[in-house]
Amino acid sequence: MAKLGEMLLSEGLITKEQIDRALAAQQKEGGFLGAILIRQGVLSEKQLVEVLVRQTGTPSVELDSLEFPALLADLLPATMARKYMCVPVKENGNMLHVAMANPDDDRAIDAIAFKTGRTIKRLVAGPQSIEKAWGKLYPKGAIEELSQSQMRGKSDAANGKAELKELDKFITGAVDTVEVVDQKKEDVGQVNLDMGASDPPIIKLINGLLMKAVSMRASDIHIEPFEKELRVRLRVDGVLHKILELPPQLRHAVASRIKIMAGLDIAERRIPQDGRVRVLLEKKTPIDFRCSVLPGVHGEKVVIRVLGQGSLKSGVHEMPFNKHAMRDVQESLRNPYGMILVTGPTGSGKSTTLYTMLTQLNTMDVNIVTAEDPVEYNLPGITQINVRPQIGFTFDMALRSFLRQDPDIIMVGEMRDYETAAIAVKAALTGHLVLSTLHTNDSPSTIVRLVDMGIEPYLVASAVKLVIAQRLVRKICPDCRAETQLSDGDRTNLSESEVASISTLYAGKGCETCGAIGYLGRMPVFEVLTVKSKEIKRVITEGGTEIQVAHVARKEGMRTLKDEVLEMVNRGETTLEEAFSIIMSD
Repeated sequence: MAKLGEMLLSEGLITKEQIDRALAAQQKEGGFLGAILIRQGVLSEKQLVEVLVRQTGTPSVELDSLEFPALLADLLPATMARKYMCVPVKENGNMLHVAMANPDDDRAIDAIAFKTGRTIKRLVAGPQSIEKAWGKLYPKGAIEELSQSQMRGKSDAANGKAELKELDKFITGAVDTVEVVDQKKEDVGQVNLDMGASDPPIIKLINGLLMKAVSMRASDIHIEPFEKELRVRLRVDGVLHKILELPPQLRHAVASRIKIMAGLDIAERRIPQDGRVRVLLEKKTPIDFRCSVLPGVHGEKVVIRVLGQGSLKSGVHEMPFNKHAMRDVQESLRNPYGMILVTGPTGSGKSTTLYTMLTQLNTMDVNIVTAEDPVEYNLPGITQINVRPQIGFTFDMALRSFLRQDPDIIMVGEMRDYETAAIAVKAALTGHLVLSTLHTNDSPSTIVRLVDMGIEPYLVASAVKLVIAQRLVRKICPDCRAETQLSDGDRTNLSESEVASISTLYAGKGCETCGAIGYLGRMPVFEVLTVKSKEIKRVITEGGTEIQVAHVARKEGMRTLKDEVLEMVNRGETTLEEAFSIIMSD
């Protein structure tokens, strides 16, 4: 990329003498070369912005017509805005749009990202426009301070060095603190997250991170070490958002603290480890976290699953099944025996659906046992077992034990192999209602998967009563939902019949309620296949393919995931963008 001065010279916008004079002023006073050229009257602000757009490939923004939400001033202090000649423009989820006079300043981007905990989207604006924008965003006192600070370029550099010293001090203190923790004094497995003023910085950091994940309804925390940063992201409504960027020197301290909390070996950094910890928020609310530590090139990556964050319904009648599917699901749950399967990729809400079914079935006159890896919700009145493959206590072993416990209803977290599937099918055929999950794309392929695992087709046709395939899509924020139009790009991804089925489109504009994302929460999409007619049982028994099974199911009234999600789009519950995640994979 050409330097600004060279580009201005090559385009004939300034002379060699003018650039030399500006560079001399820059060496003496500091500051951005473009701002100096404007101040000296050599270049107009419009010319500078046009050159910067071509030089950096960064889009420009007109600041004069914009309104600035007050919360932006809290994100980026006036002193930092002045130091880096920038202004925050808007916040979009985890992304902060920042207008900069020098968008090529990577040091400024790193500092702003660290301060705000946001991913920075660079925009170009002229220095005079940015100074006017400060007047809109920051209070009067801050603006006066900014005017005075124009004469203190050198002291800004000194302050930067002081900030680095404080950061180094924090890192050293945090690492030393973790190294001297006495594990015997730790309440391994259960930790109270009340943060006192005397708590070491690294403990405050991890506790605060766990509390933030819970408050944001996050399902996972990703702590990822790289060469120049330790990145922290939260998965909210199925999408990862960067919330924090830490110095790479903290990677061992952070991993060690989490290992201590989860009861893992802090000295072992060569092999993966898994653990679990229960924390108490404000001394009353217990939250379970599942921790996975994986050794990488730059340190150990830690992923923490937040368990039990979703709210269970009292029964399937509260779930958004269509009328036909609801009747089939309720009928299958009334069966005293048989198999109900819920399928879909990881994170599609399968466990929540199974737990909702168990909540409805959980009455005093039945014995319910579950085998899970791990137990995500604690259900009163139900015997729940954590399988432990590392010591040989697998799903199939748990199932064999269950059959000697006089169960009425059995839930198996996942059928991963022939042994587990065979025992589950046998239990379903001998008077037990069995609930489980499989990782397949849709309902018809679940039938074929069982056959591929080694189960005889006639046993599948007899044992399986219901298959539910599901996905999760983000819901449009109700406070900023607005009607929108079908774009030409969207049309290319849809068939003519699908385009014709869409009457109205909606999208979220972004507001305070949804954090400017446009979405708020998620909802499930279901595809329900019932195995009860003679024809579909015949197709399964004869070893029919996915296409053959799907053809019969559609003829008998099954609505596919695609049908359901397009109906949700029409009702204004989700966007076409979210629907594409299902449509494109169908």
